Amino acid sequence: MQRVKMSLRISHYLSGLAIVLFNSSIAADLHAYTEDLPPLNYLQQGQLQGYSVELLQIIAHNAGINIDIEVLPWARAVATADVDPNSILFTVARTPAREEQYQWLGPISKRRIVLIKLANRGHIQAKTVEDTKKYTVSAVRDSASAKKLQQLGFILGKSLDLSPNDAISFKKLIKQRTDIIAILDWGAAWQAREQGLKYTQLSTLVVLDDDLDYYFALNKKINPLLFARLKAALAQVEKTGKIEQLRHKYFN
Repeated sequence: MQRVKMSLRISHYLSGLAIVLFNSSIAADLHAYTEDLPPLNYLQQGQLQGYSVELLQIIAHNAGINIDIEVLPWARAVATADVDPNSILFTVARTPAREEQYQWLGPISKRRIVLIKLANRGHIQAKTVEDTKKYTVSAVRDSASAKKLQQLGFILGKSLDLSPNDAISFKKLIKQRTDIIAILDWGAAWQAREQGLKYTQLSTLVVLDDDLDYYFALNKKINPLLFARLKAALAQVEKTGKIEQLRHKYFN
C-alpha cells in the first residue's frame, strides 16, 4: 500500500482538533514527531512551518529519504517516538540524561531558556533560580526545562506547574495563574506577539539554561544506512549557508 511523501499528519491538541494533510503518494521511510513550539516547529493556517521543520525537510530531500511529520503534545511525541524504531523526535535539547536514549543529528541551533514574569508584577523579584522557588513556575510537561527545575528542587503542585505547551504556559502567565514561566527567549517573544503583547511587557528574571544545543533525536534502532545518509546531508547543507538563512528567517 502506498503512503504519503512528506505527509503532515497533524494532531492539533490545543483546539482538540486533529487535522490530516496529505502530499503525494510515496511511502515514508521515517516518521518524525514534534510539538507546537514556534518558531522551531508550529502550525500556521493549516501548514506546518518553522526553522526545524524546514531544515529537516531539506536534509531529508538531499538524503533521498521520505519523511512524514506528526505534531503532538510533547509528552506524547516522546512516547510515540520511543516505540517507533523508524522515528525522529524534534526539536530536542541534548542533555546528559537523554544521551544514551537516541542517536543525535546536529547540533542545529543554540538554546537559551529563561525564567520570565510580567513586567508589571513588581513584587516578583529574583536574582537566582533558587529565589524563584518562592513563586510558581510553569514549564512544559516532560521538557528538559521541567526536568531541570525538578532536579533543582522545585516541587510539583507547589513551586512547579506543568503545561502541555508554551502557549498554555503563556496564557497562565497573562491571567496570573502562574507567576513565572520557563521558556525559550525567542519563544517568549513569539508568544507575546501572538497574544498581542509587546516584548517589553515581559521581564527576564534569570537564565535557567544556556549550555545546551538543539538536535534531531533519532531512535537507536533506526536503519544505520538512513542515519548515515542524513548525517552526510546535514554536513552538505551546513556548507551551503542555508542553515544561517533559516536562522535569519525565523529568529530575526
